[in-house]
Amino acid sequence: MSRNIKGVCRIFHEEEGWGWISMEGEDDVWVHFSNIEMNDYKSLTKGDIVSFDLVENPNLKEQSRQAINVRKLDIDK
Repeated sequence: MSRNIKGVCRIFHEEEGWGWISMEGEDDVWVHFSNIEMNDYKSLTKGDIVSFDLVENPNLKEQSRQAINVRKLDIDK
């Protein structure tokens, strides 16, 4: 597992509770709302800068690279 990686929310399907995080020079990472750390409604918005841990499971197809422990960063966009 890789820890404390920074990325940017590329897209998040709020009604379905999942999306993708982009990292510079890497393939996008799948994110599920249950892995977002916040107190209220767990969601991301396109362009949000986040920090996360990366887990890989080659047995899964599109979701083989998953973001967990996702935290929004308070950085000016």
